[in-house]
Amino acid sequence: MSLRLVAGLILALAPLSAQALTVQTVATNDTAWNMVNTSQTVTLPNGATWTSAPLQMPNAWFPQVDPCISFCSPFDPGIYGTNQTIGATPLPGWQNLPFWATWQTADRSNVNTLSFSGIQKGLSLLWGSFDVGNLIEFVLNGVVVGSVAGDQLGLQVGNPGQGAALVSLTGIQFDELRFSSTLGGFEYANIEASPVPLPLPVAGLGTALLMLGFARRRRA
Repeated sequence: MSLRLVAGLILALAPLSAQALTVQTVATNDTAWNMVNTSQTVTLPNGATWTSAPLQMPNAWFPQVDPCISFCSPFDPGIYGTNQTIGATPLPGWQNLPFWATWQTADRSNVNTLSFSGIQKGLSLLWGSFDVGNLIEFVLNGVVVGSVAGDQLGLQVGNPGQGAALVSLTGIQFDELRFSSTLGGFEYANIEASPVPLPLPVAGLGTALLMLGFARRRRA
């Protein structure tokens, strides 16, 4: 039996600790932009793949993010239809910085799904719009175990609001994320995740399996 299979069985059978999602707004707008890598705004974590991918903006089909007709860049804190900004001036070069965007649908039929090769225990991302309709669902073994919507961040919303917050989400285990929106578009970037480390019994079992394999080769 391979070490990967053994680890998977133990993680699947082990009882999960209480799933208590903690939502923390680490920073907003210019402070948040200084804390993320703007050269890797759409770089996915190791082992993560889109099984249903969002749009990557800006693109040839939608070359101009401003004036935010459908999607608002998370690197521009302006308010749609006005000359006002929320707490900061736009990040220089924001027009060319890529980000992910999930289309609005009234029934959340347009869901963008990010799958991971292993169980994760934490998530951070640059959340680009704080509308109540923008939602992230946490999924483990095909079951939704938690969710967070834009209004739970407790931040100001324009009409609609642009800008962004660096958000940390912990206390819950997942192997899939689902992004959806029922109000405008959901914009986000700089997705990072923290994998669950192998439990100590698995590490010890791995050593034992390696030693057993070595002994068998010597007898051969």
